[in-house]
Amino acid sequence: MKPLIALATPLAPLLAALLAGGTALAADQANLRVVATNVESDQGKIYVWVYDKKDDWLSDRYRTQKSVPVAGNRQGDRVTFELLLPAGEYALSIFQDVNYDGKLERNFIGLPKEPAGLSNNLQPKFGPPKYKDAAFPVTVGALTAQKIELQ
Repeated sequence: MKPLIALATPLAPLLAALLAGGTALAADQANLRVVATNVESDQGKIYVWVYDKKDDWLSDRYRTQKSVPVAGNRQGDRVTFELLLPAGEYALSIFQDVNYDGKLERNFIGLPKEPAGLSNNLQPKFGPPKYKDAAFPVTVGALTAQKIELQ
């Protein structure tokens, strides 16, 4: 008969996720849920850019990106979508592309003209947002949620 500890070892990641308050998932299921709030119209698409490096933060060198049409996916003022990412540290930049051009429109000083937000609901007061303030961990086998209010 095998010792109990040896039988429980394959279940360790599942148990750790449950004890940590996360939702346990199969390895091929999405492990990041993004909820964009304050979505006021069905126009355009919601884009999320996923960054995993400080030096790439808010550049066009994102790790991956995803977009979903707002129409048909908006429930109240929310649009929810999911991604599957390797374990690691990430930061998100999202925006509602209301004019369907695939890029975030900015004013003459660089502030967004379209509804936009950052992970951890970061809203910097002075200067550009810092990667370390927007970063959060993602693990395999547990669901991480980011609720981001568009401004």
